[in-house]
Amino acid sequence: MSILKCMDRICGAVLNKIHALSPTGRYVIIDEDEFFDAFPEDSVRSFDELKRSLTLLCREGYIDVKYSRGETYCVAPLKRYEEELPVEEYVESGRGFRVDPVFISAFAGGALGSLIISLIFAFI
Repeated sequence: MSILKCMDRICGAVLNKIHALSPTGRYVIIDEDEFFDAFPEDSVRSFDELKRSLTLLCREGYIDVKYSRGETYCVAPLKRYEEELPVEEYVESGRGFRVDPVFISAFAGGALGSLIISLIFAFI
């Protein structure tokens, strides 16, 4: 399942922690314990969960991991998570041909201007 459709709580906590420590696009060095402090209270604080969430965030383009050595990670936040809102379907009104009022105004103004110029040249 894509992280864009459903970001779990651990991924969200890790991403928020990275954004709290560094502005977008800037690398920051974070210790594993700092990530574990950001985990939700009832979640398992394990290396595998941290690695899974960092991998998902990196794969989906939310962060960039420059390196990881032991318990230290160099990461940069790339974008914020925004929940997708349901897209409303375009519903046609059922009417046939519809003319834009701006188009009618522009056409009438052009025609009136041409008429005035033609009358000026006719009387000169």
